[in-house]
Amino acid sequence: MDQWITIHASLAYFALAMTFISVWVKRSPWIWGPFLLFALILGYFAKILTPIAFAPIGALLILHTLLKGDIRGLARFVLVAVTTVVSVGLLTHYFPGFHNIRLFDKVPISPHSYPVTLWLSFDKPFIALFILALGFPLVANLREFGNVLKVTLPLMIGGVVLLALLGLFSGLIAWDPKFPQIFWAFALINLFVCIVEEAFWRGFIQNEFFRWFGGKGFVASISSVFITALPFAALHYFWVPNLPFLGLVFVAGIIYGSIYQFTRALEASIFTHWVFNLTHFLLFTYPLLRDVL
Repeated sequence: MDQWITIHASLAYFALAMTFISVWVKRSPWIWGPFLLFALILGYFAKILTPIAFAPIGALLILHTLLKGDIRGLARFVLVAVTTVVSVGLLTHYFPGFHNIRLFDKVPISPHSYPVTLWLSFDKPFIALFILALGFPLVANLREFGNVLKVTLPLMIGGVVLLALLGLFSGLIAWDPKFPQIFWAFALINLFVCIVEEAFWRGFIQNEFFRWFGGKGFVASISSVFITALPFAALHYFWVPNLPFLGLVFVAGIIYGSIYQFTRALEASIFTHWVFNLTHFLLFTYPLLRDVL
């Protein structure tokens, strides 16, 4: 990658990050739109994406715009199904035209763990961007975030402890406190990964199931949380084809989904997801013990 391509690539990812940040600072298409346009143009010049990549991105923009309207019944079911298929295609890097950057390649975090590879994905963020940008309820200010955090903290601590104990009991991980050199890069990249995944799974899929079950009541809440956790866990098979691991991801999906459903604040599930991943990274074998697979 020559100097100009490196500069364009860095600016493209920065512009994409600013697109996300702007929806929390002041959500307006006149703000996030130009950041997105700059990200796409710079990504093209950096050879991160080719023209064919604009097809799924444009499709998601149109689909989520339509879903923001008062569409019900079969029409909404079809739109949600198509949106899910396109999103999963981006999530699993199925669509051509994207050339993600590998930041670290097979870095050993612990002597007995699988090596870690960190990617800067340019396709995956779009499964969340238009959900957040087109009116999804977000905390309005730091005071509101503080109030959400007060409710979330005890739930988060309980969830993180439960997941850690289940991971230890299942033999997937072991106690392994450390502070690797790549921690800060991992923490920043993983924050955006958590934003993207929570916006899609809880903000979109779980909300659609909740709406389908009537949009109120205990049964609708529990059903939407459990049903969403199933595909959330199942898709992790593409990365780790291990049944105990998938079971742990299913429990994690229930915890994240329950916290979101209880607080009705996406920031709560994002924060819980991120804190668990950082705890896993710093205190336990990451990602898994070498002899698990």
